[in-house]
Amino acid sequence: MPDGSSTTAPKSPRLVEAEKLDQITTAPFVPKADRRAELDFAGFATTETCELSCVFCHFNGPNATKKAKTLAPELIEKGLRDIPAGQKVHFAATGDFFQDPHALDHVHKAVELGHPVNVLSHGQSMPPERLEKMLAMGVREFRFSVDHIEPRAYAKIRRGGDLERVLETIAYLKARKEQIPEINVEVNCILIGDTRARLEEFAEFWSTRVDAVHFHAEYYDVLKFRNLFFVPEKRNDCHIQLYVLPSGQITPCCAMMVQSHEADTSWLPNIADTSLQEAYDRLCDMYEDPNSDLGKVCAKCQWWVMWSDTKDGDSPYMRTVRFDQAPPPSEEPLPPPSRHWLAELLTPFRRS
Repeated sequence: MPDGSSTTAPKSPRLVEAEKLDQITTAPFVPKADRRAELDFAGFATTETCELSCVFCHFNGPNATKKAKTLAPELIEKGLRDIPAGQKVHFAATGDFFQDPHALDHVHKAVELGHPVNVLSHGQSMPPERLEKMLAMGVREFRFSVDHIEPRAYAKIRRGGDLERVLETIAYLKARKEQIPEINVEVNCILIGDTRARLEEFAEFWSTRVDAVHFHAEYYDVLKFRNLFFVPEKRNDCHIQLYVLPSGQITPCCAMMVQSHEADTSWLPNIADTSLQEAYDRLCDMYEDPNSDLGKVCAKCQWWVMWSDTKDGDSPYMRTVRFDQAPPPSEEPLPPPSRHWLAELLTPFRRS
């Protein structure tokens, strides 16, 4: 007969992770900006326009409020002239960079002003003609957002996208790498669906196609994360890294890119009426002030995990597997491999 006692079902790993991360985030913490002599500029998100409707996207997803702003070319040039000489410029978008009708003009101006360029795209709008124009300008770094390796699963995540089209673009760049060895192609992969359970398989797939793959934890509800590689023991400071948005607003981080779409962030500095250095100094001040508009957002934001210390070569937020690094030379003959090479490569990153 029942003895009247009751048992409580164990909490799911995801719930345990969420509770722990929330406790660490909301614990007392005194922020201190890592102020640098030269501002750290991340890049331009030039447009919110996108032909896809990815399931997790706050800007163009199935439940998103689509605003479709595009930053004026003259403001991008103003920003480019503000960036410290030689700093790399990342062209991305809260939509897709190549939906900006002036995308190639922006790349050309950045290169002309002496900035190395990295281009991020979902890869649906990068035919060989466009790639060749960028290669002729001197662009050598390309990164693609690809969250699955199976066409049907990819299409369910990147709604409106065609995996084969991206793979053709990547294959074209790999072929061109024979003539231009400096070309570097990398992939971003968000841990969504069955990706986490098939990490080694996904890495194997990309090992012959790209130079590196970056597996990212998934953000949700604007300021939260799940599917971390591990939960840090304590909170750490964020790094102030400027992004210019399609609205002209200058944000200190990726989190505020999303927040600016979902909430009133009119208090952010704007490239139309301030310099990047002035914006950087102001945002550092706001980050350290818990009563400022930025400080109030930071107090509940979990994106600080992006800047946490690594553990066993891993960060809480991201795991990178590189395929372009040759093993160090050895004078001793190598023993026969006991395991598959990719399994060896991923061993330091696995959870216990």
